[in-house]
Formats: sequence, structure tokens, C-alpha cells
Amino acid sequence: MVSFIMMMGYVFWDVVSPLSTTLKAPIAEGGMGWTSAEYGFFAGSYSIFNIFLLMLFFGGIILDKTGIRFTGILATGLMLGGAAVNWYAINAISPLVQAETGFTLFGLIPQPVKLQVLVSSLGFGLFGVGCDITGITISKIVTKWFTGYELASAMGIQVSMARLGTASAISFSPVIAEVAGLSAPFLVGTILLLIGFVTFLSYTLMDKKFDKEREALRQEVKKEEDNFSFRDFMTVLRNPGFWLIAFLCVFFYSSIRPFLKFASDLLVHKYMISEVTAGWIVSLLPYGTIVLTPFFGNLYDRIGKGATLMLIGCTLVTVCHLCLALPIIQQTWFASIIMILLGVSFSLVPSAMWPSVPKIVPLKQLGTAYSIIYYVQNIGLMLVPMWIGNLIGDYTAADGKVDFTVPMLVFMLFGVISILIAFALKFMDGKKQYRLENNKR
Repeated sequence: MVSFIMMMGYVFWDVVSPLSTTLKAPIAEGGMGWTSAEYGFFAGSYSIFNIFLLMLFFGGIILDKTGIRFTGILATGLMLGGAAVNWYAINAISPLVQAETGFTLFGLIPQPVKLQVLVSSLGFGLFGVGCDITGITISKIVTKWFTGYELASAMGIQVSMARLGTASAISFSPVIAEVAGLSAPFLVGTILLLIGFVTFLSYTLMDKKFDKEREALRQEVKKEEDNFSFRDFMTVLRNPGFWLIAFLCVFFYSSIRPFLKFASDLLVHKYMISEVTAGWIVSLLPYGTIVLTPFFGNLYDRIGKGATLMLIGCTLVTVCHLCLALPIIQQTWFASIIMILLGVSFSLVPSAMWPSVPKIVPLKQLGTAYSIIYYVQNIGLMLVPMWIGNLIGDYTAADGKVDFTVPMLVFMLFGVISILIAFALKFMDGKKQYRLENNKR
């Protein structure tokens, strides 16, 4: 049930990814006339409140202090509300209206900027707060139910369902937009989040029953939550293995998640294919993870080698981005193979990374640990799309043709850094005995 809820979140997160070309098309051609900088700002706005208002820190503390049920209802409600604002902006606000902000948020808000872009970004930012707090809540739920019982496999299934959400959005969003209009995919995503919200309300009843049936576990969890203190927070910050996981997360995800926001645009310009076809090719990336993530999670449960799996995945994503950056084999079959290999990488790293956190951090500190990791990750998810959006604008010719070489080399650089961090994590595991490389709990 909670994996389904997260899947609905990822549907909305990626519903805009294959629509970037349409959003930037002239209004006369059915688009919104967004600039590359405006689209990059919108894509990065997911993380603005998480970064500047420290919402993930508050979310982690609320989770550890008030528990799963209250935090989950709050977070899924925020997802739903933010999605509704986002849909309203696309559906009801004219792209012809310009906004005078009076500030640029340290240069992040492009000038001039459309009112539609600002309101859409406000909604996407609220959605981002809810989605990430939902993510850390669900990670703690899975840890609560499956610690000692194939935890990596359970997390692998949860991640694979999230990827199914991404794949579905990338595959069907342009089709829905063609049939029912550009705002229709946002409406569909909002309705799915409403279903997810109701699903979490249903889950809370199961969670209450779980605690009643296992009174000893309930008392243990309650005791750990009640004993949470600022000292626990500092203990997490002093853990070198935790920081390596956090930095690996930000650089690896910065090489994949923002790339998905621009991948369809890349294929349209580089391979001269339609937006719908590009969406289907890009969807091969998350579709490949649906089966592979549980497989690699089960592999981690059986043989260990978590740090090694992360290292292989980081190497693979780096090679794939290099292939997309170079002017070689500009055929759609080649792009399809690259997307499949990126999907393998996107399975390897998360299937080993997320189950490794409970091996490094105690349960009572887990909510705070996940919130800090998500916070660091959000720095990349905010800044990288904005950076890439501006780069694409700089490398767009007068005739509208885009040279994606430099943006793809940036994504490759993130992969190289993630490789170095994975090597450091493998070394630290041997030194600190985190047990990432063996299968003993």
C-alpha cells in the first residue's frame, strides 16, 4: 500500500518530463512559450522549500517525535495540495501574463518570468515538501515492518513501484496531452495523488492493528521515539559512513533525476524524433528498473556487497552519459540501449544504498538520517535542473537547434564524483565494519 502511494507521487513528479518541448513551444503552436531558464526553474522548484525553509529537517524530527501515521497524513496531504496548485496554474493562468517579483532568489528566478511559471513552481515546491517527507516516512515504515525479514528486497519492491510511476508518467503524459490538452496530465496526476492520500488513511488502520498485535514492538518503537534528542541528531552528523551515503545520493541522483527532465528534449533534437516517441524511449530507463531493483535488492540480502553494487552502478551511469555526450551512433536504437543501461544503473545504486542506511544508523535516528539525506539530495535536485536549463539556453542556436554536448558532460561529471565517493564508502566499510559488504544483519 505504501509503495503504491509513493508510486502516485512519482507519477506526478515526472508527469512534466516528456512535455518540456511542448511547454517551450510558441503559444501559436499549442505550447506555453516557456524559456529554457523558466523550465529549468520550474523543474528545480521541487526542492526550493525543502532547501530554504529546511522542511526536510522539520519533517524528519516530526517523524521521529510524532510517528508514522501523523507524519504520513500530513505529507500526503501536502503532495495533494501542491499538485492541485500546479494543475490550476497550467490550466487557468495565461502564459502571456508576466510577473514582477522584485527579487531573484539569489539569481535562481529568471527575469522576466511568467506568472504561470511562478504559480506552477509554488505548487511543485509544496508537492516536493510532501513527496520527500512521504518518502522518508515510507522508508521508516518499510524498515519497521521488514527489518530482519529481507529488508533490501522489500525496499527494492518499493523502489521498483516508484519507477513504475516514473515510467507511466513519461510514457503516457504526452499521449494524454495530445488527446486532452497540456493541462490534462497534471489533472490526472492530481487525481492519482488523491487516491494515494485515501490509501494512506487506510494504511494507518493497518498500522494501528500491527502495533496492537505486537505490543512489545510498539513499546520499543515508542520508547525510541520518546528518547529522541538533539544528541541523536549530532550522532548522525558525526557518522562518516552516513555522510558518504548522503553525498553519494546527491551526486548519483543529480546525474539521473534532472537528466530525466531533459531527456525527451535531448532525443527530439539529437535524433530528430517526435515527442511521443522520445517519451517511450526515455521510459525504457524506469521500466528496466521495475524488475531489476527487486532483483538487486534480493541479491544484496543474499550476498551483501552493497558498496560494490553502488560502485558498479555509478560507473555504468558515467559511461552512459559519456556516450550520449559524444557525437557517435546517432540512431534511436543506440539511444534505446543507453536508456536501458541507465535503468540498470538506476536499479543497482538505490537497491543497495537505501537498505544500507539502517545498517549505519539506529532506528530511533532513522527519520532524521533519511531527512538529512533527502535534504542534501534536494540541493542537487534544485540547482542542477536550473543550471542545465540555463546551459541549454546558452547552447541553443537562433534556429532553435540545441547542442546537448556540454549539458551531458555535466551529468557525466556527477557520475565521476559518485564513483569516487563509492570507492571511499567501500574503504570506510572495511575500516568501520558497517557490514555493507556482507549479508549479516
